[in-house]
Amino acid sequence: MSALPPESSTAPESFAAPVLRESGGMGYHFVPVPADIAARLASSGTRRVIAVLNGVPVRRALVTQGGAPALIVGLPLLRDIRAALGDTVLVDAYPDPEPDRIDLGDEFEAALADDPEASARFFAMTPGRQRSLASYVTSARRPETRLKRADELAHTLRTSTLYGDTSG
Repeated sequence: MSALPPESSTAPESFAAPVLRESGGMGYHFVPVPADIAARLASSGTRRVIAVLNGVPVRRALVTQGGAPALIVGLPLLRDIRAALGDTVLVDAYPDPEPDRIDLGDEFEAALADDPEASARFFAMTPGRQRSLASYVTSARRPETRLKRADELAHTLRTSTLYGDTSG
């Protein structure tokens, strides 16, 4: 899920930080955001950024990791930015001009268009849940895998069998 940095006269918040790994729970990778930069972004009302990591733009939320601000980076993104655990990443962070934007991808957009029940359930969810589900589909490298995931996800939405589903 890539994004272009906004065309703006505002300079990005730039920093270099190591790729770290969360030690418990899910064990995801993240890049810590310096506290002063996170405070400036937060004071301007920014909750999501377009982060350019080693030249690759992506949309990310500012999250808290161990009490400190961070950007989560998955393994596919680490491959794209040619970084690994412990490597230093160069980051330019811009406030996301479309913080509620959700990149559905062609395959998931088509699956939702073909299934009104799944579409209604999907768009009734919170933007964060929508973004997470869409990411599951769009993160697949191969078109065949994205299509399979889109169809399976539409089915689970329609049949209320999505993990943690409490409606139905």
